Amino acid sequence: RGQGTYFSNILYGLRPSVVKGHPALYLALACLGVYCMSQQVYMPYLIIYIQRFLGITDYTFLLAGVLIVSSVLSVLVGRPIDRLGKLRCLIPAGIVGFAGLVLMYFARSQWFVLAAGIVMLGGGMVISACCNGLIRDYTPAGKAGLFQGIRIVFQVLLPMVTGPYIGAAVIRGTGMTYEDLGTVKQVPTAEIFLAAAAALVLLAIPAALLKRKEAAK
Repeated sequence: RGQGTYFSNILYGLRPSVVKGHPALYLALACLGVYCMSQQVYMPYLIIYIQRFLGITDYTFLLAGVLIVSSVLSVLVGRPIDRLGKLRCLIPAGIVGFAGLVLMYFARSQWFVLAAGIVMLGGGMVISACCNGLIRDYTPAGKAGLFQGIRIVFQVLLPMVTGPYIGAAVIRGTGMTYEDLGTVKQVPTAEIFLAAAAALVLLAIPAALLKRKEAAK
């Protein structure tokens, strides 16, 4: 239920006292934010990368295969996550996602891209599942609605004002261009995946702090 005025409800999750009172929740939100930022480094440029850099014009099968297989694998991992614990599965999933991003840097053939994409996106989906599950677990009972706005800040706002700009900085000056509707644009190169992998490494910081906080209980 709403507490106080409309605007006080909107700003509830930004209050320093609320952040201080729920450190585990905000560390879980930071984990989600790091993953989403990493994803946004390459995601806005992915189709153009496949078309212009890899030269794969018919990418429907490729993307469909990656999405379907990754989704199935992430669902199958659901029970092990419940059994072992979301926090215990978070870092292994991050390592898999990191490996997938590095593999994407080397992938050039359609089948290699398919395999690397499954590892990359499959690991990412498990990271997302673990983070969102932790956020749900740490959200105070009866106050879920008050924290949805701050969740969107970490999941959408911050990643989308950081990730794409990291990707743009990486591909700037590569010397590879293409023309689209009369405008000359940069061709995304494979380095966007290494940049995304580097960004994903930051996941270890909030995850380690969260694990330390859990161990101290």
